[in-house]
Amino acid sequence: MNKLQLRIPAHLWTRMHDELYRSGSREPVVFGLVSHASTADRTLILLRELIVPPPTAFLPSRGHGARWSGAWSIELLNRALPQRLGIFIFHAHGGERDVHLSDDDLNSARELLPRFQIAIPDRPHGSVVFAKASAAGLVMLPNSDEFSSALTVRYIQHGRLTTWPLPSVSDQEYAEFLLRPIADSRLMRQILKGSVVAVTGLSGGGSQAAMHLAAMGVGEIIAIDPQRADRSNMLATPHLGWIEAKLGIHKVSAARWRVWLTNRRTKFTGVRASVPEPAALEALKRADIIVGCVNNLHARADLNEIAWRYCIPLVDIGLRITTNLSDRLTGVSGQRSTVLPGRPCLWCMDFLTDEKLRGETGGRGRSYLQGPNDRDAFVSCFNGVLAGEAAAEVLRLLSGLGGDRDMRLQYEGQEGFLGPMVVKPRKHCPLCKDTLAAGDPVWTPLAG
Repeated sequence: MNKLQLRIPAHLWTRMHDELYRSGSREPVVFGLVSHASTADRTLILLRELIVPPPTAFLPSRGHGARWSGAWSIELLNRALPQRLGIFIFHAHGGERDVHLSDDDLNSARELLPRFQIAIPDRPHGSVVFAKASAAGLVMLPNSDEFSSALTVRYIQHGRLTTWPLPSVSDQEYAEFLLRPIADSRLMRQILKGSVVAVTGLSGGGSQAAMHLAAMGVGEIIAIDPQRADRSNMLATPHLGWIEAKLGIHKVSAARWRVWLTNRRTKFTGVRASVPEPAALEALKRADIIVGCVNNLHARADLNEIAWRYCIPLVDIGLRITTNLSDRLTGVSGQRSTVLPGRPCLWCMDFLTDEKLRGETGGRGRSYLQGPNDRDAFVSCFNGVLAGEAAAEVLRLLSGLGGDRDMRLQYEGQEGFLGPMVVKPRKHCPLCKDTLAAGDPVWTPLAG
């Protein structure tokens, strides 16, 4: 059976939740327009737009259910067709867990979804029901008459990345998890075991972050880096030593061995490629969270675009040493940014700007110290601070420990300072407007 995952950006989940759980005389219903993407093992359904119908769209209905007019269905199609997006129906039932579509829901879906597909065959269409802590749905696959109910739902709320259905635990175990989310409980172990985290860049920060993730019990680590180890890496991380440097071992191979030594139950997937090469892109699409440890702004721009296109939280870290015109050391600075789809992106934070990208064109050297005499620097411990913060942020996202916040941490290594910088969304941000949840392109053959 085709596995499906519905990914909902943070701002749309907040609005949807408020609409579905407001009180009223009829069952609340909202509609969504979706794109999609394909990975090796599943279809990703990406919510792009939420549509709240006006009261005039509904017909009188017996009981608590909801019925809408044919004119409203045509209105939905008119909004979806120009963007070539699929149509999803969302509503909510009472209760906490183990929700399912009623017989009326199933009959309605089997009647409506084929009509939507006739008009827009290249996208999925579906019907989803939520409870307080679960979801279920029926989806009609693109260019197919097949229905699938193998649906998981992933959303971000209050700083927590949640995937329904949750692992099966007792009510007491679930309550204990909510009270002490990072305790070594059965539910937290299962959440970590079911998570896929991609680490992009395996030099100073990435190689250390991967070990932290393995020690935590993350189920799969996707490690992406095309380079081999060399002597410069010995000063940037304790995980690439003289043996790796002398033999010129691929950083991915070195990380595989150290992850296995740390936790042999963690699956390791190595990708010898750069972002956005096809192999790296296909691997990143599968990730629940991306940890970006790249050494230039252009690579960060690519990662932010991929994270937005496929609704993947991005935890970005970076370290830089600055000098003045006399080649005198002036700063050891770094940052850790948490970028959640539907919240401020790296462009909103002004971490990325067109001016900065233009200034970087031509490339900087690989060494941390930039000046007349580029050279390596002793930065392993500084990278370690940021790598530990990146792994901790993954744990916060999966457990909900950190709460709801839009924040970037600024690191000053000379003073040993790590402090927050509050960020806000940027109005009319092109990435947030045009790329968020865009999914894979859908191509239409030209008429011959």
